[in-house]
Amino acid sequence: MGGSGWLWALLVATLFSATPLILAAMAGILSERAGVVNIALEGLMLAGAFAGVWAGQQVPALGILAALAAGALLGLLHAVLTQKARMDHVVSGLAITLLAAGGTRFLFQRVFPSTGFNIAGLPRDLFAWTAVVLPFVVAVALARTRFGLRLRAVGENPESARMAGIAPFPVRMAAVTLSGVLAAFSGAYLSMGVAHQFSPDMSAGKGYIALAAVIFGKWNPLGAALAALFFGFFDALQSQLQISGVRPWLGIEWSSAYLLQALPYVMTIIALVSVVGRATPPAALGREEA
Repeated sequence: MGGSGWLWALLVATLFSATPLILAAMAGILSERAGVVNIALEGLMLAGAFAGVWAGQQVPALGILAALAAGALLGLLHAVLTQKARMDHVVSGLAITLLAAGGTRFLFQRVFPSTGFNIAGLPRDLFAWTAVVLPFVVAVALARTRFGLRLRAVGENPESARMAGIAPFPVRMAAVTLSGVLAAFSGAYLSMGVAHQFSPDMSAGKGYIALAAVIFGKWNPLGAALAALFFGFFDALQSQLQISGVRPWLGIEWSSAYLLQALPYVMTIIALVSVVGRATPPAALGREEA
């Protein structure tokens, strides 16, 4: 493959690698701008990935609906645990992630044959175009709509929002539930748009990378989308280097597939370290409903 062809393949691969990260990052934006830490993105993605394949074996549209419903239910659970039960946000998020990881693995072994299976799924372009448009939609919604302005208000100062007649609890419940829907849609991309099947732990840490994109993008939808593209580039790069057999690059002999696969995660750590102390989260992030 020529140099221009290899570069074009890398750019296309970057978009598709970044698609689940962008979708999950928008989920994180909605939740965290409302003041609720959402470390459950990984679990929400897994739940959406499994539900989509399970319900979409015959009719893909039913799979998407099931994935969105699963994400909404787990998002609602996270909102109730943090805002009503007053559970620590990180603890609640980890609990939901562990529940989704263990639950989907158990159901996978029970529901699907050990010989494997495949479904028709949906075109991955559908998810990719959604990922391109969604950051602009979220940015406009946060800046111009009544719901977005209320969401930002309760995320910055719930006491002042309450004095202005805005009840923080229902706004946060709606934001975190919608966050679950978007994260599950991201997971459905992995199972229905790419693999056309489900495998345990197929999210492979992408929920955590998406959360890193939210922080790296300073809780701004467009910034988070660009950060997701940055991480997606390195994920696509390691894949293209393996496919093309290119070994020496930047003075490094890329002889190990494990070294290449670690590249996106290493870049995630470097990116997060670079913004420590400079990224300012919403003022009320992590606070329970009073």
